[in-house]
Amino acid sequence: MKNRKSKWIWGGICLSVFIIIIFVYIFRETILLKAGNFMAPAGDYKADVAILEGAEFISTGVITSGIDLLSSGKVKRIVIVLQNIAPAHRPYGINGNYPDIVLQKLKNLDLKETEFKVIVVPIRHPVTLKEAEVVLKALSKDNTKSAILLSPGFHTRRSYLAYQHVGIPLQIKIFPFASFTNYQLNNWWVQEPGVRDFTVELLKLGYYLAGGYIPFKFSY
Repeated sequence: MKNRKSKWIWGGICLSVFIIIIFVYIFRETILLKAGNFMAPAGDYKADVAILEGAEFISTGVITSGIDLLSSGKVKRIVIVLQNIAPAHRPYGINGNYPDIVLQKLKNLDLKETEFKVIVVPIRHPVTLKEAEVVLKALSKDNTKSAILLSPGFHTRRSYLAYQHVGIPLQIKIFPFASFTNYQLNNWWVQEPGVRDFTVELLKLGYYLAGGYIPFKFSY
C-alpha cells in the first residue's frame, strides 16, 4: 500500500515538473522579456538632474542619452560619474586625464557650464553602493531633490536600488533609466552580450541582497 502511494506521489511530482517545463518553454520569450524588464527598469521621468553612470570610462551611448534628456527639458543638468583609476591602468592611446577629456568634449558641444558636471568616485567595496554615497552626498549640497539614474543595461536594477537606498535619507528621489548599447532589450537572450550581462548582473544583485548592501524591502 505504501509503495503504491509513493508511486502516485512521485508520479504527480514528475507530471507537475513536466507541465512546468512545457509551460516555461511555450512562454519562454514572454518570461525572458519580463525578466529583462525587471533587471532594466525605465520610464518617462522629469527630474533635477540625470546621473550618467560610467565605470573607468563611459560609453558614447550613455552620454548621448543623457544629452537627449537635457535637450528635451526632462532634466536641468547632467552629472557624469567616473571611477578613479591610475594612469597605468588606462587603455593605451588615452593621453591625459580622462575626466578632463570628458569635460572638454562636453564643452565642445556648446553646453553651458551649469548644465554638466563630472564626479570622480574612488573604487571601494561595495563599488556601486559607495559610488552612490559619494554622488548623492555631493548632489545634496546642491539642493538636488530628484535624479534620473541612467545606467547601462541590466546593471540598472542593482544600481537603482543602491542609489535609492542612499537617496531616501537625503530626500533625493531616484528614477531608473536603462540605456542599451551592446544589445537590445526586446531579444537580449539571443545576443551573447545580453546573456552574459544578465547572468553577471543577476548574480551581483543576489550578492548585494545577501550581503545586506541593499535591503530586501527595496528589491522590487
